Parts: sequence; C-alpha cells; structure tokens
Amino acid sequence: MASKKVTIKDVAKEAGVSVATVSYVVNGRTDLKISDETRKKVLHVINLLNYSPNQAAKALASKRKNQVGFAISHTDSVLKAADQMKVMTAITKFLGDKNYDVFLIPPAKFENYGQADALICYDLDKSTFSALGDCNFAPLLALDCYINDPLFFQINTNLDRLKAAANEKFSGEKYQYVMLDTSNTEKKNFTKNTFDDVLFVSTPADLQGITAPNVLISSEVLLPFIPDKCNVCYEPDITHEKMELLFAAYDNAANRVPIENHNLCC
Repeated sequence: MASKKVTIKDVAKEAGVSVATVSYVVNGRTDLKISDETRKKVLHVINLLNYSPNQAAKALASKRKNQVGFAISHTDSVLKAADQMKVMTAITKFLGDKNYDVFLIPPAKFENYGQADALICYDLDKSTFSALGDCNFAPLLALDCYINDPLFFQINTNLDRLKAAANEKFSGEKYQYVMLDTSNTEKKNFTKNTFDDVLFVSTPADLQGITAPNVLISSEVLLPFIPDKCNVCYEPDITHEKMELLFAAYDNAANRVPIENHNLCC
C-alpha cells in the first residue's frame, strides 16, 4: 500500500505552527518576522516528514541560482589548509563545467546562505555539520565526513578501493596508511578499524612517524613530504567519479528524489 502523502497541514500540525508559517518558511520569505527557533523547527519537521509539495519543488527549482557553498573546518595545520583549498579548486572546476559557481563558507560561520542551492561540507565533525544545517534549508552534502544521518547524503572515499590498490602495489606486504588528521571522530575510527597501521598527520614533522617501508597515501598534499626511502602507493581521495557521485547526490536531494541509500562511497 502506498504511503499517505504528507501535506502542508501535516507539517504545520507536527511543528505546532500555522499553515501560513510553513508556507513562508518553504518559500524563504524574509519580509515577515519568523523567529529562528520557529524556522529551524519547521525545517526540521519538513526533513523528518520528507515534505516536498510539487508547487514548492517547482518554486525552489525555478529559484536556483547555480551557486554552491563549500564549508570547511577551522585548522591550524598548513597541510590541512592546503588540502581544503586543493579540494575546493577541483570541485570549483568540476561544477564550473556544469555552470555552477562555488563560494567558500569560512569556518564556524553559521548563518543562512539563502543564495546557495546546496552546501558541500568537507571533512566536518558532526556538531559543526549540524550547526550549519540548523541555519539552512538548502541540501547539505557531507563530503569525506561520516555524519551517519539518513536525512543527509554522505560521500566518502571507498577504503576498500585504497586497500586493493595498496595490496596490488605492495604484493600483499605490510604497509602504513598515512592520512591527514581529522576532527570527524567517526571517520577516524572507521579508518583505524579498516587498516592495520594508520598514521594521522597534521604537520610535515609528523611524517617522521612513518615506520613502514611501504606507504599508502590518498591526499595529494602529502606526497612531497614522504621520505624518498619509502615505496609509495598513491590512490587519490578526490576523483572525477567521486565528484560525479557528489553531483548526483545533490541533484537527488534538491529534487527530493526518494533514495534509500544516502551512504555513498567511491
């Protein structure tokens, strides 16, 4: 039996507000006094109930500005900062070919980015991701961070792909996976549980902690700092296929396409 279609009245009832208030929030009205708390509550219920009226969907589609925000975390690491800019540059070029402009969302800048059709959250921890989500109705896409919330798409590196490349390169010999440190605890734990030997680095000096002759790298910014004595397997985190997967996730989220699997990897 088909599930009952959620109506604007259902959203209003669940949120404890009027139908008009829901309509104002959905349509992004800023000329009316609606508290942040009320707006966040309405948006939360909309997400929970997966409310997507045809009229609102068409309105949102017609108002697309072809702008995408790229949110990053605060870091004191020059390596991490270099990685953030390298990834943003790659995504800017990729989306530019699809006629989208990308703008940077500074760390801890939690506000409504109404000009954005989507927000790409790169390697954020869960609390930062949630704080940004509380301020925005545009789809949030978790790139290289584990949010593990069925409301949001997360697009991560397929660690099995990295393992397969390393096993082939090193003919089954032991190796050490060297990656940039991350504030995303879930990502860190998942990585440690996947590889036998992982070294998290924040500075070039941290690379002195390499203890294996065979090294697996997935972040391009680390390559110049790997000792010459090491055998290196480089399998990039950011690939064209991964960016295509990211864009497909955005398209599905923006159009409210019902997708069961929001946990994607490439």
